[in-house]
Amino acid sequence: MANKGETIRNKYTGEQITWIETSQDNGGKALSMDFYVAPKGLVPVRHIHPNQDEIFEVKSGTLKVEHNGEFKILSKGDIVTIPKGDPHQWWNNSEKEPLEMNIKLKPARNSEVFFEQLFGLVNDNKTKPDGSPKFLQIMAMSNKYEIYVAGPPIAIQKAMGFIIGGIAKLLGYKNYYKKYSE
Repeated sequence: MANKGETIRNKYTGEQITWIETSQDNGGKALSMDFYVAPKGLVPVRHIHPNQDEIFEVKSGTLKVEHNGEFKILSKGDIVTIPKGDPHQWWNNSEKEPLEMNIKLKPARNSEVFFEQLFGLVNDNKTKPDGSPKFLQIMAMSNKYEIYVAGPPIAIQKAMGFIIGGIAKLLGYKNYYKKYSE
C-alpha cells in the first residue's frame, strides 16, 4: 500500500517514485508523486489514461512530452497538463542529467497500485529483458489499471484485455500480486 513519504524504486530503469499525496490521503481525488528519471529514461509506449488528467511539473532536468503529435521540451518550473483521453508519451531529454518532476493524476483511481505492481514485477525479473511487462502480463492488467496503448480503439483493447487477459490468468498471470502492494 502506498503511503505518503515512501519511495519505490525500479532497479532496471533506475526510476524512483516518492508518494507525496496518495488516494487514501484525499479520498481518491488525486495522486501526487515525485518521479525521478535517469538520463534518457522514458515511458516506452505512447499511451492513454481515459479517465484521468495527468499533470507534469518539472523540478529539475528536461522533460520532452509528445501530446497530440506536438513535441514540447519543458524545464524547471514548467507545467503541462494532459487531459484524460489524450494520447501522449514522455522522455528525459538529457543524455547526462536526471529528470525530477512531480506528476499528478486526477482522479487517483488505482494508479499507486499500478506503479507498485509494475516496479515489483521488474524488480523480481518477471518482465522482458528491456524491463517492460510481457504481453500476457499486460493483458492481465490492462483493464484493472485503465492505461491503454495509443492507437487501437480502447473498446478493442478492453475486449482483448477481457479475452486474452482471461487466458493469461489461466496461465498464472495476475492483475494484482499482493506482495508488491502490502
